[in-house]
Amino acid sequence: MPYKILMVDDDTELLKMLRSYFEMKNYEVITAENGIEGLQKIELKPDIILLDVNMPQVDGIEVCRRIRDKVACPVLFLTAMAEEQDCVNGLLSGAMIIY
Repeated sequence: MPYKILMVDDDTELLKMLRSYFEMKNYEVITAENGIEGLQKIELKPDIILLDVNMPQVDGIEVCRRIRDKVACPVLFLTAMAEEQDCVNGLLSGAMIIY
């Protein structure tokens, strides 16, 4: 059974590119185009979550805070935000930071 990756990002072109790559590597890919949709797809029990920080409605930090007690899988932020406080906020929400 392939590993499941949940990718949450409002950049649809990035989601398409990452989906193509991960499916080529035989991962099952679940996508969500905003934080609300991402929160709903947690029920699918992903093995890892790739999460954008800057999204409308519910941002990635808030998504991570809401799901942290519901999932044990790693949460990685994929973001262009690189300020020290951004990193602190991400880590405090329960995620890992990747630049």
